Amino acid sequence: MIDDQSQLQIRLYQQGDHGAIAEIFTTAIHEIASRDYTPEQCQAWAGRTVNFGHWKNRCERKRPFVAVVDSTIAGFLELDPDGHIDCAYIHPRFQRRGIMTQLVEHAVATCFARHLRRVYVEASICARPLFEKCGFQTICENVVKIGEIALLNYKMEKMIDDH
Repeated sequence: MIDDQSQLQIRLYQQGDHGAIAEIFTTAIHEIASRDYTPEQCQAWAGRTVNFGHWKNRCERKRPFVAVVDSTIAGFLELDPDGHIDCAYIHPRFQRRGIMTQLVEHAVATCFARHLRRVYVEASICARPLFEKCGFQTICENVVKIGEIALLNYKMEKMIDDH
């Protein structure tokens, strides 16, 4: 669903991608998730200052899938070896173009190719409809506390039998 002139590539993290990934994380929370969460919740989730060092270390460890549109990193998704989608964020400029759907479908296909029976995620309020569209079922509501701030999300899963 990206426009006709654009090329989408999904690839593994490469050294140096962490800068764009860190900015996407922070921007997505303060511009997309802020529609469903309070300013205090967004601040607890991701401070306004981008933490490049944290994301460099995290990306080197997690090796996320990266969505590249033309030559720009548009989004990313972390997939743990057990089928857990840990983080999935899209830059606001690229939302509603089918890119995150393709990242999720890529993660699901990767899990099933690894013979995992289940892919699971704790989806934010704003991400829940996307995961539902991709065939995930809500297991339960979940409250995460960051310091004294509570954030609602949803434990969701997709079983191999649903594929």
